[in-house]
Amino acid sequence: MTESPQISSVFTRIRCLLYYMLGIPVFFLVFTMLYSPERVVRLFDGAPHGFTFNVTIVSCILLGVMIVSRTLMAVKYHRSQLTRLGWLLWHAAELVAMSLFVSLYLTLMYRGQYTFYGMAGRCIGFLTLILVYPYTILYLVWNAIAAREDTPVEDDSLMRFRDQQKQVKLIIASAAVLYIEAKENYVIIKYKDGDIVKEYTLRSSMVALEELMRKHGLVRCQRSYYINPVHVKVLRKDKEGVITAELTTPNMKAIPVSPRYYDALANLL
Repeated sequence: MTESPQISSVFTRIRCLLYYMLGIPVFFLVFTMLYSPERVVRLFDGAPHGFTFNVTIVSCILLGVMIVSRTLMAVKYHRSQLTRLGWLLWHAAELVAMSLFVSLYLTLMYRGQYTFYGMAGRCIGFLTLILVYPYTILYLVWNAIAAREDTPVEDDSLMRFRDQQKQVKLIIASAAVLYIEAKENYVIIKYKDGDIVKEYTLRSSMVALEELMRKHGLVRCQRSYYINPVHVKVLRKDKEGVITAELTTPNMKAIPVSPRYYDALANLL
């Protein structure tokens, strides 16, 4: 079974999440007040406090659900990617959650005149018809931003790390890379951003990255490690013959070096 493609990490950035948090409820409020959709008008016809009040309350409910939903998305996917299928399911879950909370409000407002489940069906219907527009608009806008940012910059000094779907996930100067470590179906890229050491987890394999690493001067030092000789301070061998590479960056762990790769690495220092 083929894994669902991943969406760009742009979609899980805080700025994008804020646009969704605010854009969805604001669109609902403005659209409903301007056009007074027949389904919504009928739903609030004869309701206490009037049309404007209830539309405002519903917009506040949507805002609350979006804040909780997108906060959870930020926490869950701040260091990983979300698949397109997961993205669609997340939106569907948001619509269902919003419909259920709005249905609860309306059921209480009408004091049992309508059943909760009957009201839920009506809410899912009119919310889906209205909110399909802002969801589509926001997706198209941020997809265009992602496409522009993911376009490779032609610079031979930059390493372009691609995932299993051949999508560029990280572009970084080769001189900034400290080492790369294999972890099951992922690789961990350790690099410097100024004086700060950062880490990026990429869904890929060492085999897929070998050509890229050789091109930019990284060398294999152990079965699970590629290292940048530029950042190696010294090679150490203990009494048991275990060899490690000490990096020039402070407080970094020593990188294991296999005897078979020792001579090749030592000749580069």
